[in-house]
Amino acid sequence: MKYRFVKCLAAAVAVAVFGNTAAMAAPLVPGDTIMMPGSTAASNPDLVGGIVQDSILTTNTQQVPPGSNPLVNFADFEVQNRVMRSDADGNLIFAPRILFGRNVTPFPLLVNRVEMWGFSDFAIDASYRVDGVGDRGPTTGSRSADGQTLSFDFGFPLFVSNLFAGPQEESYFFSLKSETSSFANTGRLSIFAEAVGDPVQGTVYRFDVGGLAVPTTTVVPLPASMVMLIGAIAALFSQALRRRVTT
Repeated sequence: MKYRFVKCLAAAVAVAVFGNTAAMAAPLVPGDTIMMPGSTAASNPDLVGGIVQDSILTTNTQQVPPGSNPLVNFADFEVQNRVMRSDADGNLIFAPRILFGRNVTPFPLLVNRVEMWGFSDFAIDASYRVDGVGDRGPTTGSRSADGQTLSFDFGFPLFVSNLFAGPQEESYFFSLKSETSSFANTGRLSIFAEAVGDPVQGTVYRFDVGGLAVPTTTVVPLPASMVMLIGAIAALFSQALRRRVTT
């Protein structure tokens, strides 16, 4: 835990000093924590490709800790659920983005962490795109030991003003380059935020959304002729086995 805190602090200092310097994506392996690079199409041509899917998801559940302020129920977020196919190798780039939904509570919200579930053990190179729309990217990324969950911490949280009175910050596009060419909308995404001025200090509110695009392995179906051949061989083998048993 102390090691992760030191890495998060180093990442925050690096962003503050050097800004969003474009760099190559960094491998995010199970059990590891990395400093998240900001990438561009110029610095990483593998990220250039066509859009395969681009939809908007709305957080549909919220976990409010017991004893916390129930007014935070009047807030939600949207997630841009984008998938791209790399022109370089045909593999997929998962590019979700955190959007402002609504916040009609008395408190501005600070988004300081995002979790994405459903990545199994697929290899992922992680970054965020500074050459696209958005206000800021995460400072660190980590991955659970089983590889399923990707966690991204914002050393400088996204600020979401209340009652539409001020700035509504949104994230840059994440850029999660995979080793697969297929996907399914079976993942989950959780947004963690704190309320500024909340009487219950330190309370973390969680906003969840389902249907996130995540990598999968597609089983290629056999041609009909091959299926018929396998069926015929199986029938002959079964017939020969019956003859052997009867004799």
